Amino acid sequence: MIALAPDQFGILHALAAPMAEVHGSVAAVIAGTAEGGIWVDAFDAPNVAVLEGPEGTYLLGTSLDPAAAAEIADLLDDWVYLHVDPRLVSAAPAALPNAFMVGHPRLLFRLAPCAEGAPVPSGLTLVTDADGIGQTLMDGAHELGHCRPDLIVGDRIEIGVWVHPDHRRQDLARLLVARVLDAAKAAGMTNVGWHCHASNRGSIALARRFALGPPVETLAYSASLPAENVGDLTARQCRKLAEHFDAGASQIGWLAFHAACAWALVPDPERALSAVDRLVDGEWQGEPDWLAGHWAMADLRHTPRFEAALARLRMQKAPPG
Repeated sequence: MIALAPDQFGILHALAAPMAEVHGSVAAVIAGTAEGGIWVDAFDAPNVAVLEGPEGTYLLGTSLDPAAAAEIADLLDDWVYLHVDPRLVSAAPAALPNAFMVGHPRLLFRLAPCAEGAPVPSGLTLVTDADGIGQTLMDGAHELGHCRPDLIVGDRIEIGVWVHPDHRRQDLARLLVARVLDAAKAAGMTNVGWHCHASNRGSIALARRFALGPPVETLAYSASLPAENVGDLTARQCRKLAEHFDAGASQIGWLAFHAACAWALVPDPERALSAVDRLVDGEWQGEPDWLAGHWAMADLRHTPRFEAALARLRMQKAPPG
């Protein structure tokens, strides 16, 4: 694969057009408004390319021969989050950097402001970010949530929302999204995108309140859970993923992290804690907060065995002396 210089990114306009239409990150890198890198199989007439952008890595193209697939697999990190061009879905598995990546079905919604009112609850304050679009909801000095642009390119924007777990299911996400959509419209943004996992029922329900039409289905691959919340996946799906990542951990040690997450969601605490112990007592380079703060680990956090594993990990990370 040949690395392009930034002033050469324009040669990818035609090849990348279908993915750039769906993923603003692709359009932004090619336009030079976001940092990224591009590799192609041939400079004069590329058939396939890898693009790294602010929102992930993208496999683009019309065809993928075995030689190019092997080069791409070598180029990509094992932990990559790889969005796949619809034209390459059948060929993409040959380009994956490890055999334990799983498909992540995803959705793209196009959003627009609606007439539905969203008053700020009494006692809370909505603060507009410096970009004039993002919104942060405050309770005094405490942030309860925010909705902000993930990227902006031309009159196009993609947004995401976060609400503190203790304050969810109170319509605060709807409030934040509604205000950001109003601000985006006022700023001349005519194309607002919302990406989410196809398993994320909460995100989908929120997006549908502002959606212009049905979502576009997309696909990514990652050696991680295709979910973001407890309850997104069934117990059967979690068990299958746990067994898959357990098998992979014998070759790629950090996959025990994702095995632990999946076992915790089954739930099978014993197997989850066994995976945590294998991870911590191996050569994992992760941080204690990655374990303690992961949403899938919520029911394990205060168990003695989990706390002991975290203590060992902190000792490993402590500076000498």
